[in-house]
Amino acid sequence: MKYIVLVLLFAFFVGVTGCAVNAPTFGDRVLAEGESHIAIAEQWKKGQNESIKGEKLVMKGRKLVEKGRADFREGEQLIASGNLAVKSNRHAYQSLSQIAQATDSADTASERAAKLKKYATAWEKGEERIADGNDLIKRGNDRVDEGESDISKGQKLIERGRTNMQDAETKYQPQK
Repeated sequence: MKYIVLVLLFAFFVGVTGCAVNAPTFGDRVLAEGESHIAIAEQWKKGQNESIKGEKLVMKGRKLVEKGRADFREGEQLIASGNLAVKSNRHAYQSLSQIAQATDSADTASERAAKLKKYATAWEKGEERIADGNDLIKRGNDRVDEGESDISKGQKLIERGRTNMQDAETKYQPQK
């Protein structure tokens, strides 16, 4: 008997509390649906922003690669012209310094010294061009590396952004 009373009492309380809990109203359902649509819209917008940011990063990377390659080409040209200057001026300097000509006068000796100085200066400038060319090549390679890194990061951002946008579009179910 006690068992039956307890069961009936329990059933009564369950029934009362079940009736006391209000079912969601139409307004509650619309609000919940609106909040889910807002979340979907925010996810889509986030994906769009990531995609745009990625595209900008890819463009920046491509410009860096382009500048790096230009630096590399310019560096190679500087090295080539520097090598030519070093070679020709070194040869001229050595030839002039090895000539065993009788120095007839101070003017002749002075002219010869001036020519040697001119060749030595041009030789040094050639070596400077080689060093500048090497620096440009290094800077070019660094720019190419940085640009390729930016391109890779940008492509990943674009991919992630598009995935977010597609996921949001898949989640969205317009009201009928």
